[in-house]
Amino acid sequence: MWSFMDKFEVKGRICRKHNCHYCCEETEMLLTKTDTFRISKFVGIHPSDFSFLTKDNYRMLRNKEVNGEKRCFFLDSNGLCTIYDNRPEGCTYYPIIWDMTNHQAFSDDYCPFHKEFVSEIDRIKSNLELFVLKLFGYL
Repeated sequence: MWSFMDKFEVKGRICRKHNCHYCCEETEMLLTKTDTFRISKFVGIHPSDFSFLTKDNYRMLRNKEVNGEKRCFFLDSNGLCTIYDNRPEGCTYYPIIWDMTNHQAFSDDYCPFHKEFVSEIDRIKSNLELFVLKLFGYL
């Protein structure tokens, strides 16, 4: 049986192996209420400093501009997440994402190494379904 942290370790190993943080560039990461509270408490700033409300009233992680590129608010100049242990839940699943139309998990080909995550789909699908329910209230 896989522990909760094991799913993070697989992802972390693949991303570190390729020195990749592509998913943190021009991110469109939605935040749960729990994410927002946890991150705000951890960094000691108001949620509006690192996130904003979308037109549909969902909270989304803010990007910052660095050398003409938009990057996650918490990505440092070395390509490392400054809140890794407190990062949004959606970040822990990426590049496995939920297709709201077909109601299934899949590996997002926006990630240059998405094929290395295909074996993870079945393992994290139920957690991803719960995450989608938290965000939207339905699958």
